[in-house]
Amino acid sequence: MPNFSHIAVLDQGVEYWNDWREENPEIVPDLSGADLTGRFLEEINWENANLRGIFLSVTELESANLDHADLSGANLTGSDLNQVSARETKFNNADLSFVTMSYASLDQSNFSGARLVEAILFNASARNTSFKNAHLSETILTGADLTGSDFTDAELQDIITDGAILPLKMPKSVNKKQ
Repeated sequence: MPNFSHIAVLDQGVEYWNDWREENPEIVPDLSGADLTGRFLEEINWENANLRGIFLSVTELESANLDHADLSGANLTGSDLNQVSARETKFNNADLSFVTMSYASLDQSNFSGARLVEAILFNASARNTSFKNAHLSETILTGADLTGSDFTDAELQDIITDGAILPLKMPKSVNKKQ
């Protein structure tokens, strides 16, 4: 359940939210389980925020700061996460189907058990990232840097990896489209 006073701050707009975050760095925002579907949240600062189980379907999050945030179990279906910074972020069991994350910084994040069906990670940096037990189907990884990432027991089907830097231990069952 989210902290409703944090929702009230967010309802004042992204600029107001970011100023509030800057003035209150000791507060860990809790928006867990909130339904923010379809909102325009470009450049929002959600660093270290508790966003577990949040609903962010078809939401504009371009250039947002999600570093160290917890989005475990979140629904981000169809959202725009282009140029997002999400380093060391938890996306465990999140639904990221149809998400665009072009030029995103995803290094050392955790996508264990996540769904990335038809997701676009064009030129994303996902070094040392966990994709254990994740489901990637028709996912575009063109130009992505996946150095050191872990795909143990991941389900990979028809992924596009043109120009990607793949980890040394990429599963052999990869079915790649050209």
